[in-house]
Amino acid sequence: MALISFNAGDHLYKYQLNQQIGGGHSGQVWLAQDLTLAKNVAVKILDENMAPVAEILNEAKVGNRLEHANVVHVHYADVVQTESTNVVVIAMDFHPQGSAAANLNSSNFMPISEAVRITIDVLRGLEYLHESALYHNDIKPSNILIGPQNEGLLTDYGISCVAPGLAPAKAPSAYVLHRAPETFADGNISVQTDIYQVGLTLFRLINGIGTIRDLRDSVGVTKFEQLKARGKIPRMQDFLRFVPSNVRKIIRKATAPDTSQRYQSALDLRRALEALVLPGYWTTNSKGEFIGVFNEQVFRFSTESTRSGYKFHAYRKRLSSGVENRVGKMSDVRLDHKRLLECQKKFMLAVVAGEL
Repeated sequence: MALISFNAGDHLYKYQLNQQIGGGHSGQVWLAQDLTLAKNVAVKILDENMAPVAEILNEAKVGNRLEHANVVHVHYADVVQTESTNVVVIAMDFHPQGSAAANLNSSNFMPISEAVRITIDVLRGLEYLHESALYHNDIKPSNILIGPQNEGLLTDYGISCVAPGLAPAKAPSAYVLHRAPETFADGNISVQTDIYQVGLTLFRLINGIGTIRDLRDSVGVTKFEQLKARGKIPRMQDFLRFVPSNVRKIIRKATAPDTSQRYQSALDLRRALEALVLPGYWTTNSKGEFIGVFNEQVFRFSTESTRSGYKFHAYRKRLSSGVENRVGKMSDVRLDHKRLLECQKKFMLAVVAGEL
C-alpha cells in the first residue's frame, strides 16, 4: 500500500480534500475542490515511493488524450512535494454516483438489464481504446463509473498499455482476479484479454461481486489459475437461477480459456449483448429477499416445508391497483428439494423473459 496519508480538510497544492472516495494499491482517490476554479473534481493521489514519478505520469498522459462518452477524461496532472515524498495528483471529473461496485443491491449484484446496459456502454469505450491502440488491462466493477445519464464509463489507466497495431504486449501489471489465462501463462495482454475481463466483470455484476473472489480465496491462487485455464471460471453452479441461458452463453464465450474461442473484438461482444431481449429483472430488498419486476408488476415467492414436501408459492402484485395475487400456474406443492429449485428457476426466468 502507498505510504501517503491524508485527512478530510487537508490542502494539497490547489486542492482541498473533502472526502476519500476510493483507493488502490498505489494511492488514494478523493473528492476535492479545485480552489482555483471553485469546482469539485476527483483527484487520484499516487506516491512516488510506489513507482517513479515519470511512470506514474503515464496514466495521466493516457487519460488526457482520451475523448469519448464512455471513457473518463483526465484533465491534468501535477507533481506536488509533501513533507515525506513527491506525489502525483491526477484530476478527473467527479461522478457522484460512484462506481458500478457501489451501485449493487443488498445481495451485491445488479439487475441483469442494468448490468447488460452498463456493459454495452463499457464496450463502446473499449472499442475506442482499441482503436486508439490501447489495452485497458484493468476492467473490473470498481473501474466502471456511473455517469450523469446513468451511462457506464471506463476509468483508471494505471496499468493500461500502448500497443501499436494491437499486437500482443507484455502486461505492466495485472489485477489477479481478472487476469486472463494467457496472461498468467506468458505475461501477454491483447484485445482478447480485455474481452475476458469484460466477461468476468459482467458475471460478477449479475451474479454477485464476491462470488469469484470467494472461490479464489477458498482454493488459493494456483488452483484458481488452473480452473481458469480449464474454462471452469465462472462455474455453471455460480450463475444465479434467473440468468437466462443466452446470457450465460455470452459470458462463457467471453471468458473461454482459448482466445480463438472468445469474441474477437469489443464490437462483437457488444452486438451479442445488444441482441438480448430482457424485459424483466430480479433484485433483492434490504432483507435479501428476491423481488422481480416486469411491466408495472412486482413478483415474489415463498417456500414452505411440510410433511409431504415443499410448497412453492409465486405471487404477482400489479402496481396500478396494489393488489397481490398468487400465480397458480407457477406455484406447486409436494415438492422434493430438486423440484423446488426447478420451480423457483422456472418462475424467475419467466419474469426475466416477460412471460407473466
